[in-house]
Amino acid sequence: MIRRRILSICLFVIICLYFSSPGTAITPQDITEEPLKIGGDNNYPPYEFVDDNGNFRGFNVDIIRAIAIELGLEIELIPNSWEDTMELLKDGEIDAVQGMTVTTERARIYDFTQEIVINSQNIFVLKNSSLIHDINDLSGKRVSIQAEDVSKEITGRIPNATVIQKTNQLEALQSLLSGDVDAYVGNRLTGIYYVQAFDLTESVKIVGEPLYSTKYAIAVKKGDNELLALLNSGLESIKNNGTYDKIYKKWFGETILDINQKWIDILSMLSVALLISVIFIYIVNYWNKRLKEEVEVRTREIIELNNIAMYNDKMQALGKLSSGIAHELRNPLTSINAFIDLIPLKIDDENFRKELMKIVPNEIKRLNDLVGSLLDYSKPKNPKPENIILSEVLSDVLTLLKQKFKEKKIKVITRNTDIYLYADKSQIKQILINILLNSIDAIDKDGQIEIEGNIINTKASIRIKDNGSGVPQEMLSKLFDPFYTSKKTGYGIGLSMTDRLIKENKGEIKLDSEAGKGTIVTIYMPNESSERKEK
Repeated sequence: MIRRRILSICLFVIICLYFSSPGTAITPQDITEEPLKIGGDNNYPPYEFVDDNGNFRGFNVDIIRAIAIELGLEIELIPNSWEDTMELLKDGEIDAVQGMTVTTERARIYDFTQEIVINSQNIFVLKNSSLIHDINDLSGKRVSIQAEDVSKEITGRIPNATVIQKTNQLEALQSLLSGDVDAYVGNRLTGIYYVQAFDLTESVKIVGEPLYSTKYAIAVKKGDNELLALLNSGLESIKNNGTYDKIYKKWFGETILDINQKWIDILSMLSVALLISVIFIYIVNYWNKRLKEEVEVRTREIIELNNIAMYNDKMQALGKLSSGIAHELRNPLTSINAFIDLIPLKIDDENFRKELMKIVPNEIKRLNDLVGSLLDYSKPKNPKPENIILSEVLSDVLTLLKQKFKEKKIKVITRNTDIYLYADKSQIKQILINILLNSIDAIDKDGQIEIEGNIINTKASIRIKDNGSGVPQEMLSKLFDPFYTSKKTGYGIGLSMTDRLIKENKGEIKLDSEAGKGTIVTIYMPNESSERKEK
């Protein structure tokens, strides 16, 4: 005790000199001029024990020696029974205990470093025991423990248990083997060490969950802050430089478990993993099924909406054509009506009869062609490609749109339209009407539309250029998407339908536009059938 007080005074003087003298540092040797006396249990493997040759060995011994080397300390290791070691620390005969389980009660008497390992206790019983499964089953039973061990606190709370204290863990285990007690409660790793060392795996087993998992640390007397800080710094250093890990693996790297319990644990983990996998697969299949059903419902809805939109968009286009169609129908009907009115008066006039026979059939044919073109547009069908002349198809289309051009005073220029296409005639009309209606919508007034045909290798091209409002660049890539439109009216299906019809006829469409400058649409179609190519 006197030595400790002298040491404290020396430390105080050294600290004062340190703060008053720049560049001076405290070293461990300044604090501990004499070797530190470190106590430990002489029979607590694998933590600490005296082997057959009288050497003090174990995890705790290697840790304290590594700290001493790291800090340049001189130490003296003093093995003893656990009871004697505890008494020596209380009386100040030793400076520290190299390993002690931390408890609330012990923390009132000692100070502890950071943990060197997490410790736990277990219940050990004979292999043929079927009455003890956990700590609750120890009530009314005889239980052996190591004297002054943390197990004393655990067993002290078991009602009606007869607790028998032994000098060390080995004696406590031997009392179980001899039948003096029903169970032994002790350190998990120490108990496993003895079971392995004496080949007792067929005689002893562990039951229940680990008890009282807590910190296991180096203990010093209460208030010995200097030594506590020193030991903590050394422990931190060996953890950082990897020495601690090497020592831990040396003593605890391969935990020896009860073989049956090991397989039980493995099977339990596999069962849990299998159960989780089955539940996961079930959930995935369930959601896949639900998702598939939802996709089918949404697909039907989209198809229905697409059909409705295509119909409505087409009806809107027909509405735009209605005024021109009405005008075109009225002209031949007026001519026919005029001839019918004159028949009673000029039936005998040979020239009149010749004119009647010439003009009326032509006007009737004109009406029939107009109605046929209208029907071709309103009733889509599967493509039936044939060799057609662009100028003939274009003539019908321009006739249908004649009134729309007239209303906006749009000038239409055609060039080189006497080229052959291999496509469905009615669908080509539909394609041209859709594109030209877009051009008409884009032109305010007094505009111009150019339609030019060309032959490029085996492709016939139709180039339609207008000087309307054009389309911003960011919208170009979306114009062929269903239901996308930049107009205030319409369903955004016209160009999508046009694109589909062109592809069905083995063609392609290209669109170039610039806002405020107009749009160029180029359609590429086969120039001739595959049969003609082979010939």
